[in-house]
Amino acid sequence: MSRIDSGAATHVGRRPNNEDSYCQKPELGFFAVADGLGGHEGGEVASQLVLSTVADFLTSQEGQPQPATPVPAELSGGAESLIVRAVRLAHHEVHVRQSGRLSMMASTITAVLLSAGDAVVCNLGDSRTFLVRGGLLRRLTRDHTVLAEMEEAGLDTSNPFALMHRNSLTGAVGMEASVDPECCRVTVQPGDVLVLASDGLYEPVSPEVMVPLLAKGGSAQEMAERLVAEAYDRGGTDNITGIVVRVLENG
Repeated sequence: MSRIDSGAATHVGRRPNNEDSYCQKPELGFFAVADGLGGHEGGEVASQLVLSTVADFLTSQEGQPQPATPVPAELSGGAESLIVRAVRLAHHEVHVRQSGRLSMMASTITAVLLSAGDAVVCNLGDSRTFLVRGGLLRRLTRDHTVLAEMEEAGLDTSNPFALMHRNSLTGAVGMEASVDPECCRVTVQPGDVLVLASDGLYEPVSPEVMVPLLAKGGSAQEMAERLVAEAYDRGGTDNITGIVVRVLENG
């Protein structure tokens, strides 16, 4: 695994409570951001439950041989299979606890699992992971929202329906009939910066703003705090959460 420096920050924004959660497990090469939904209590419980379930599963599987599991053919690689199994388990755990005040809870997840010089990126919902390399930002995830599906279908997204449902999720951990998480694998190299963000971070902080903020340097923790502060200063009303992972020279 590449040598890394990571940092994370979160802010309640202008909301009464913070339904975002984040997880850093550098020893596993695992990093994730989750944005909960389902009401005041449900969102907080869901995001924390999803990340703790995934992290605990990955910890339990560390160094263990991985049995064949029914994952899509394109996800048959070890790390991809592992994180899909972990998210499926989290999906089950959320479902088990959906009752009373928690009956509508669910959560997005965007996660990175570093494996043999690669980053396996897993996503479900509208939290995002970005790769910044050589001053250029590349988005590694696809949103699971009504708006994203309309855009992919080539439909008009300027009509009232699209505007009303622009943030409506079509997939989330714990959501009924939700799709499996999507995964991709990218090779990482020294100098790369990975940014995991809830929508409360990336909506106020566009790529044109994010890249120069990261270029100011400092530790990954300083970078994460800088991004979150910028989102708040730009009027962000949602919870704001980000993780920054810097890939360093081995040595």
